Amino acid sequence: MQWRSASDLFDRLRRMVRALDLNYVDVRRIRCVRVTGSRANALARIWGLPPVFQDALRLRPHYVIEFMVPAFDRLPREEQDRVIIHELLHIPRTFSGGIRPERSPSMSINRHTVERYYRQYLAAMRQRNGTTPPA
Repeated sequence: MQWRSASDLFDRLRRMVRALDLNYVDVRRIRCVRVTGSRANALARIWGLPPVFQDALRLRPHYVIEFMVPAFDRLPREEQDRVIIHELLHIPRTFSGGIRPERSPSMSINRHTVERYYRQYLAAMRQRNGTTPPA
């Protein structure tokens, strides 16, 4: 497998965090990478830095979001945005390095939830600059 930085996706993620008022997400501690050669049956996945490593390495919590190439890049931009939102929703409000599961007491991460956040994102972007997000 090969990883390479995905600064374009990070810029989109940062814009989404702002638009959705996800104040608990510290984008300075998130990295986005494109992965080639993965056998994962996913478009993207998020990894947190477990507390044992945070403590041993004296690091604060961090997250890495992998985007599987070429599957992710083939998606229409709107679907890519939904995938990014889906991965952001896995970050718990504590920003602890842990991962919020698909179903938790505070939220279920499913199509309905992602779509609600996606519509909220579009509305916020329209309000900010009078347009939809750039293509």
